[in-house]
Amino acid sequence: MIAIRKLTKVYGSGDTKVVALAGVDLDIASGEMVAVMGPSGSGKSTLMNMVGCLDRPTSGEYFIDGKEVGQIDDNQRAEVRNRHIGFVFQAFNLLAKLTALQNVETPLIYRGIRPRQRHQWAQEALDRVGLGHRGHHRPSQLSGGQQQRVAIARALAARPSILLADEPTGALDSRTGQEVLGLFQALNREGRTVVLVTHDEHVAAHCKRIVRLSDGLIVSDEANAAPLDAHAELHRLFGGGEVAHA
Repeated sequence: MIAIRKLTKVYGSGDTKVVALAGVDLDIASGEMVAVMGPSGSGKSTLMNMVGCLDRPTSGEYFIDGKEVGQIDDNQRAEVRNRHIGFVFQAFNLLAKLTALQNVETPLIYRGIRPRQRHQWAQEALDRVGLGHRGHHRPSQLSGGQQQRVAIARALAARPSILLADEPTGALDSRTGQEVLGLFQALNREGRTVVLVTHDEHVAAHCKRIVRLSDGLIVSDEANAAPLDAHAELHRLFGGGEVAHA
């Protein structure tokens, strides 16, 4: 599904030149759940921007489903994002004046989905994350964990092939973070490709594969033979709990 070859990203020039990616090769198959890790300045955020078609690499190639998307223009990148990639961010990025349902519907407007269908898809996505009954609530009326679930529903609504999450549990307490990780695991079991960008070893331990970056290069890429089960961890740490539709 994802194939990256000799990808570089350089910011600035001369004495101010910063090499964020220094020739990265990476393959992610359909249905994988991968953690991308690294300290601040390692290049993981830049790699996320490349994978998410938010930025264009300085050189190298990036393919999604066999199509080269690294050097396409801004409009084409927006089309790729809308059709292939769902984003989940640490800060939720919900629009305060819109209801949960309206927030989930928003990216579908840019897809040109007709009102009745986008309402249906948005409601189905909220149902999937266990918040179908909270669709008319605004973000200020929801807990942090509920807001993150709305953000995940928004990412799911357009039915992307890739879910790309940047520190998705960073703003959550431990219990709610486990619930969100359980939701990602449940979505992955259904066949979604999930890429989690994180600095947290515990979060990464829930993934089937861990890729580590340092100084713009991949320094290790290893399978995780025994990923933590978020539902089991929730029970062990907190004596129970429910992962939405897991």
